[in-house]
Amino acid sequence: MRKQALLRTALALTGVLVLIGCSGGGKPSSASSSGSSDSPSVAIVQGGDATVLLPAAPLDLDPSTSQDNNASMPMWKAWFQNLVQATENGLEPQLASEWKTSKDELTYTFMLDSAATFSDGEPVTAADVVFSLRHNLSPDVSLLHFLESKIASMEAVDTSTVSIVLKTPWPHLLADLSSPTAAIYSQAAFEDTDPKSFFNTAPVGTGPFTLGEVVANTSYTVRRNDSYWQPETAAHLDSIEFQIVTDETARVSAVLGGRADIAQSPPGNQIAGLQSNSSVDVATFPSSRVDLIVLNTTKPPFDDVKLRQAFSLALDREAMVKAGLFGYGDVATTLIVPPPALTFQNTKLDLYPRDVDKAKQLVAESGVSTPIPVELTVSTGSAQEAILTIAQQNLGDVGFTVKSVRKDPASVDNDIIGQTYTAATTFWGDVMADPSIQPQFALDPGYCCDAYFSGYDDPQLVALVQKAINATDTTEAQSLFDELQRKAAEAAFLVPLYYPQLTYLLSKDIGGFSADPFGFYDWAAVGRTS
Repeated sequence: MRKQALLRTALALTGVLVLIGCSGGGKPSSASSSGSSDSPSVAIVQGGDATVLLPAAPLDLDPSTSQDNNASMPMWKAWFQNLVQATENGLEPQLASEWKTSKDELTYTFMLDSAATFSDGEPVTAADVVFSLRHNLSPDVSLLHFLESKIASMEAVDTSTVSIVLKTPWPHLLADLSSPTAAIYSQAAFEDTDPKSFFNTAPVGTGPFTLGEVVANTSYTVRRNDSYWQPETAAHLDSIEFQIVTDETARVSAVLGGRADIAQSPPGNQIAGLQSNSSVDVATFPSSRVDLIVLNTTKPPFDDVKLRQAFSLALDREAMVKAGLFGYGDVATTLIVPPPALTFQNTKLDLYPRDVDKAKQLVAESGVSTPIPVELTVSTGSAQEAILTIAQQNLGDVGFTVKSVRKDPASVDNDIIGQTYTAATTFWGDVMADPSIQPQFALDPGYCCDAYFSGYDDPQLVALVQKAINATDTTEAQSLFDELQRKAAEAAFLVPLYYPQLTYLLSKDIGGFSADPFGFYDWAAVGRTS
């Protein structure tokens, strides 16, 4: 059960990164590579409302237990904040004005910003912080539950100072505290009602918005927090209504028809036409997701490393980006996801080139008679069909014959979890800046999930992963992460394909919209231009 929950969490972590595309063509504009909207910077006026269309409803807005993080996290970040916030360039203060680390790297002392207040006007205290973190770390299903075994003590030194003492140095504590799972909220308001009501209907946080009307599974309205403690970054909009619209074409039609202002994940085959439409803007941003194929090493043919390497070398990843994502993505050069400043990704390593001749040579060296039959299990969607079609052709050219197995996403997950697959498409996406999670899940079979349910087990690689994630010196850590990225490519049981981009359709009079690589938004910066 724990394995299943962890995989479902991993596979859902970036559900906001819906694969784009149905049919047709289109190429990305220059904005796609720059990670910004096509529209120029414009002045934003104060006030007004906006409607945002999302493909899925949040099922659980409690940071400690939520397993539908693709829908919940981007929403609750409108009203919750953290001690520390992650940016593409690193970690910065949020509710903590500063922090200090002891020389032995065991004690972290956080000084709270004296101006910080909750939406009910009450000041944020160290007791609120400790209470929130303890609640968020406690459940077994919490994304930060692992910190409980690393923390020796956590206490409020005084009303504005929090002390966290570790049992052994853990270089990613600040990154973990920037996670949406480490949200801070009012202890008094929490204890005044039941947890479900608090989180899903009346949360009291420190963010620029407060949660208003909720029509479960249909719409969620947030309203500007008039008591917001950072007036220089207060919300421009009076309110935002998040509407749940599962059909991607319907989301586009609503924006084009003036019934909505922002739509997530427009169909890829429509983007080129939308970019030429003067009434809307298309915005694209880099993501922290990698789409990949996992190979089952517990049975032939992928118990043979040469055949795994041949499989990877044969694939035309550029063709997959073009056909499946309509150009809105980047070819994967390493297993580790962006952004490099937070994850130690090193795209300069270029670990997944296409080399058909080398692939043929490896197949011959394996001694296995050709054609080698392989079942490739794929999920639904045009991007998945593109992967399948191109893989069948590419692999056929080097000595494999690929039988397609098409299933719904849940069934593909079940096949992976049960290790009944031979090769299957899947993805990984980060939702927090801790760089240790992905390599452990993917490469360490003892971490939780049998090395992404591949059955691969290399004690030397596991030792390298542990050394890398525990390195306290950044330069040493980068070197070790580079090495584990090389080793993962050599083992070839995980075959990265591409990093898809985040795409959005915006009405022309919306400005200030942006998405970070984790699929989160600065809702306070969004406003109307007229």
